[in-house]
This record gives sequence, C-alpha cells and structure tokens, in this order.
Amino acid sequence: MSQLLGGTANLQQVTGAQGFYQFVLLGNAPAGVYTLQVTPPPGRYTPGESVLIPACASSLTVGAIPAPAVVQAATSAPAATVPNVSGACPVNSLSLAATANTTQYFYGFSLSPGTSAAVVDNNIPIDPILGGALVVTKTTPMVNVSVGDLVPYTITATNTLNATLTNVDMRDLIPPGFAYRTGSASVNGIPLEPQRLGRQLTWINQAFAAKERRTYKLVLVVGAGVGEAEYVNQAFGLNNLIGATISNVATAAVRVVPDPVFDCSDIIGKVFDDRNVNGYQDAGEPGIPNVRLATTNGILVTTDADGRFHVACAAIPNAYRGSNFVMKLDERTLPSGYRVTTENPRDVRITTGKMSKLNFGATIHRVVRIEVSDAAFVEGDIRLKPEWEARIAQLPQSLRDKPSVVRIAYAPGTADRKLIARRKRALIQQIREQWEKLHCCYQLQVEDETEPRR
Repeated sequence: MSQLLGGTANLQQVTGAQGFYQFVLLGNAPAGVYTLQVTPPPGRYTPGESVLIPACASSLTVGAIPAPAVVQAATSAPAATVPNVSGACPVNSLSLAATANTTQYFYGFSLSPGTSAAVVDNNIPIDPILGGALVVTKTTPMVNVSVGDLVPYTITATNTLNATLTNVDMRDLIPPGFAYRTGSASVNGIPLEPQRLGRQLTWINQAFAAKERRTYKLVLVVGAGVGEAEYVNQAFGLNNLIGATISNVATAAVRVVPDPVFDCSDIIGKVFDDRNVNGYQDAGEPGIPNVRLATTNGILVTTDADGRFHVACAAIPNAYRGSNFVMKLDERTLPSGYRVTTENPRDVRITTGKMSKLNFGATIHRVVRIEVSDAAFVEGDIRLKPEWEARIAQLPQSLRDKPSVVRIAYAPGTADRKLIARRKRALIQQIREQWEKLHCCYQLQVEDETEPRR
C-alpha cells in the first residue's frame, strides 16, 4: 500500500517491549474505514479480541477537530479498568473530558486523510491467561463408601474478576473405577449433562458474569472393581481456546471400605460332643451349650443351646491372598470331665466375602489315676523297677475301649524334688510312646496331677 508510510511492509507490525504501534497514512490515501486487527502472542494471552475489556462496537468517525483525537486520557496503558458500556462510546468527536475515566478503544476508524485529525492513545487491551480467575471448591458429604454406593459431589466455581469470563470449560476428573450416574448433573439447580470422555466430565463453553458463583452437582457410583483405598476427585476450570487452566484444582476424597455384607468373611461353627473321638461331628453327636471361645483380637463368643456360634465379619482379608483366622476354645467352660478332641486353637483360611466353618470337638473322658512312689523306681534313678515296668506296658491296652485321661500322682517320699520331677516326666513320656505304638483311635492325654491344666 503506497499510501501508508513504510509501504506494504508496514501493514503488519510487531509491538516492542512497551507495546507501542503506529500507522501513518499519507495525504493521497483514500477516504474510508480503516480497521485494526490484533493477534496476541501465544502462550501467555488468550487469542482473539479482549473479553475482559470489550472494544467499542462501532467505528469512530474522525473529523478535523479535536486535534489530536485522543481516545483515552492516559498516554500509556491505564492502571485501572472501567469496562465500556453499550452506548458509552462516542461516534463523531472525542475530548479529554469525555475520555478521562474510560478504557474505550476502537478497531475501526472512518478517516479522510488530509482532513481528519491524528488519532492517538487508542490503547488496545489483550486478555492474559488468568490462572486465578476462577476459585473452585469441591465437597462431598461422604467419608467412607463401599462398592455400589452413590457418592454425591458439589463443585462451586466463583469468578473473582469484575468482568465476564467466557470460553470456560468446567472439568471434573473422576477417580479410577468410579462411574458417572447419568442424569444426576445440574448447574445452579438446572439439569445439565456434562460431556463425557473417559474419566473426564466437562461442562463446555461456560460464561461467568462478573463475580458470579456457580454450583455444579453430580453423583458418581463406586464400581465393582474398586479396591480398599482413598480415592480423590478433582475439579478445575480451563480456557477452551488454548486449553490452559484458569483456576485452582479442587479435590474431594472418599475412602472405599469393605462392605459388611459382601466383603466381610463370616465364621460359623459348633462345639459338639465327639463321642467316637474322630474329630468330626457324626450323626447322633449333639452340640455342647455355653462353651466360650475367643479370637486373637479379643472377641468372646458363647455357644447357644445347640452348641452353635457365629462371628459376624470376623475379618476383612486381602482380596487376592486371603488370611488365616484363629480361634481358641476355653476348656475351663466345658462340662466337668470333658476334654477337647480336636486341635485347640484352630485356624481356617478365609477369603473376602465367603463364609467359613470352624468346629471344635470335645467329649467326656475317663480319668485313670496312677499313683506312684519312691518304691516304684530304682533307687536314685528315673527308671521303674521291672515289676512296675511290666504293669505300665499293659496300660495302653486297657485304655483303648474308651477315651481316657491319664493322671500321674506321686506320693510324698524321701527323694528330692528335682528327682521326683524327672521321674514324672520320664513316666509320662513312656506312657505316650507306648500309646503311639498302638496307632489307636484317639489322642491320649497324660497329665501331671500336681501341675495345673492348660
């Protein structure tokens, strides 16, 4: 363009550090409307015209006076912004008095080169990427949730500026394994479905008036594959023209805990009269009531009238590995003469959401009391004399017909206490070894009468 100072090379200008620009029309330039177009630098500014401080809608007709035609009173960018209001921009004339308290500016000018006055201080704003333009909060009334639960969330977004914000996407990033419940979303109480893409929920192209506060609500469902842990939901606002975040990232956390119905492992069992001493409840073997049992974490349970017991949600094992659960029967609560015929304590392998059985057997035992004295042993030794050795060898055969408990009673004598203790231990061990050789039908208990039962 030969009518522009600097020619066509000057049609486009890149502003310097101070942002100044200047276009000088020569006297032979034709009359008409001359239009400016601004392209902000990428990365720090939003593309296109300013939304925070909009331009005057019409073109300014520039006459000979006032000269110069001062658009804004400030010779540099204004320190405070007073947004333009429709109809406030002048059409045919400008004066310092009219422009002292405005940030008005124009993109179009109706000029008659050689006649129109020079236009100065047409300061054009561009909108920065405002990282704190929105303040976002996110809350949920839930603290602990389980698989299948509905979790409501509330997001509030507040425009901190005295200007309108446009091209805003409100985004919610849901936790892994959670799912959006269709139809649950609303904005300020009005149903509005977000756009869904994977874990992202987005309310697109939102516009916030100056200082406006909006409330977004939605409901998520805890999926079946979600494990026990803390899950964080995130919400934030971004400018959809450049994809830049313009708010803080608000979070709300819930903890997924096992469901008491579907994830816990229950224990059921019975204490029964093991009359045939085989360790299993057979037909005709009734339960034993009022027997107390204990878990490793201190839970005490008592059998009912039929010998049954139940531990609800006994444990919450690892879903993949399971865990061991241990219980012990308190033998002191068995009826008089009864002894346990099964393992005590007992353990069982439990897994998430499954019920396990843990039975204890006990039955009344015949008590066989063996009284010994110093005279039964070789003097100064732990060995029995031959005649008593033969009698002890016959004992196992007499114990086969009925479950029995053998108790060793040592009558007071002249032997020292240490020797007596060694003799009793040796005699108990001898009886146990002879019983094991029979491979008989129950586990024989051999006790020292002077020691308390365990």
